[in-house]
Amino acid sequence: MLWHITAGLTVANRLSEDGDKQVLVLEAGPNAENLQEVFVLGLIGAGQALTTLNWAYTTVPQTHLNGRVLTINAGKALGGSTVINSMIFPRAEKAQYGAWGILNNDSSWSWNALLPYFKKSEIFTPPNKFQQANGARFERDVHGFNEEQGRVKVGFPNFFFQQWSLWRQTAMHLGFPASPDLGNGSPHAVGVAPASIDPANNTRCSAACAYYTDFADRPNFTVLTNATVIRILWTEQGRESEITASGVEYINANNETQVVNVSHGGEVIVSAGTPKILELSGVGNSSILQSAGVKPILDLPSVGENFADHVNSWVNAFTNSITNDLLLLDPTFAEQQLNLWFENRTGFYSSVSRSLGIAAPSDIFNKSEFNGLLEESEEKLNYFAALLSNGNPLLARGIQAQHRLALDLYRSNNNLPLEMSLRPSFFGKTSFEDRPARTYNTIVSALYAPLSRGRTHISSSDPFVPPMVDPAYWTHPLDVAFHVAGIKLARKMLTTGPMASIYEGEFEPGLDKVTDEDIENWLRGVVQSYTHEVGTMAMLPQGLGGVVDTKLRIYGLKNVRVAEN
Repeated sequence: MLWHITAGLTVANRLSEDGDKQVLVLEAGPNAENLQEVFVLGLIGAGQALTTLNWAYTTVPQTHLNGRVLTINAGKALGGSTVINSMIFPRAEKAQYGAWGILNNDSSWSWNALLPYFKKSEIFTPPNKFQQANGARFERDVHGFNEEQGRVKVGFPNFFFQQWSLWRQTAMHLGFPASPDLGNGSPHAVGVAPASIDPANNTRCSAACAYYTDFADRPNFTVLTNATVIRILWTEQGRESEITASGVEYINANNETQVVNVSHGGEVIVSAGTPKILELSGVGNSSILQSAGVKPILDLPSVGENFADHVNSWVNAFTNSITNDLLLLDPTFAEQQLNLWFENRTGFYSSVSRSLGIAAPSDIFNKSEFNGLLEESEEKLNYFAALLSNGNPLLARGIQAQHRLALDLYRSNNNLPLEMSLRPSFFGKTSFEDRPARTYNTIVSALYAPLSRGRTHISSSDPFVPPMVDPAYWTHPLDVAFHVAGIKLARKMLTTGPMASIYEGEFEPGLDKVTDEDIENWLRGVVQSYTHEVGTMAMLPQGLGGVVDTKLRIYGLKNVRVAEN
């Protein structure tokens, strides 16, 4: 039995391959695969995508971001956030996967061990001549092509903006290597990102597309949509080690409370807002549970802690080039382009992949400057571990271990702090009505490996009350330094080499933001979530404040696992 975001359908599909297993998926949202804002690539963020298909969690006021309340998007539909995301499909640095194995003393969590599963998950379509001419590249040995085993369709789009090529050339001029494949585990480079799309018909391939639509008729694979989970039910137990899930209580589409029982030997796999579900079920920090009116079943203080999220920022500039802004500036043109997509899958709306690169410390700091920043962070290792662990001494050890490993990888230039990407359009907080009616290019700089850690917890026993979310953005000063450096790099990218030929002046932050302090102060007022939140059910040893082991089993529970992204 599962309820899910992205990973839930993945696990459910694979489990149901065994005809002797009965699999039930509970999904709070609808099946939205037939909405054009879901399947048309260029309609990302349109229609219901960021309204009824979005949980839109709000944070508590962020201390280090001028007390602002931010929104964190998360897909509320079958397929989770893969229904509303931007579909880019690269992979991380090999050493960053290896860090999981090091922290858990388990070599099954490493690039080499995980690559076969990455390959098994996809049906990759190599770039055609047109796509290759526009910069798409691939390495055969890191991709999966088996249509029987693979599920997620991956490929490249039918439309490319000219400035993507100009930006890649500029990035290489600034020292970025050219990537032969952004999925090869060496993303310190610049290239065209593959996308989770079906190249045959130029449509999004969400988790629902990949793992449900073609398998909905399996007799042992049942999906209930518009089903909101209330809590997990437990058997009577004599000792904590014997706590066993016996069922799940949920509210169905007719607003009726239902209970589904877990069969003998069965499991519950949680893959959707997991801390909230566990806390409503009595598993978590006992003090927090009691304050929310929930009877504690198992004291597991790290549930909901260790929250990490990417934070993004940008530099946008006026341009004389063709951009997606034309779709807003000219509704008639937008209608023509959408008709073109429906006619032959071409035009602006057939575009999704973007050129991106992951910056290393050497791209943004000189050696002595960066060594100074690392030394300061190392001197305050214990201080920040305690500060970010919310009074949990075991988790403080876990955060200290994470930070120590991250700093070691930074020192060897293998931890990559920033994702840099070019968007051929305006991107930022200024509304369409409040900005000049022009075309823009935007360099997005996203904090890719933050050291700050926050938390999310329930504040009520009511399952319809959203959880409290505190990402504690920018608590760690190294995050701030990286983000300021990212803005400086973005400015350089827009005004250097081939990109300079289409640059017509900066709009945001604005050329009055000159010093690092100016940039930092501006960023505190505008940065926003990139909605890539992770970590709140930490896979760590118990002695480091972990919640799950490397088999994804929750400590202290007999038959409950987590499959969270």
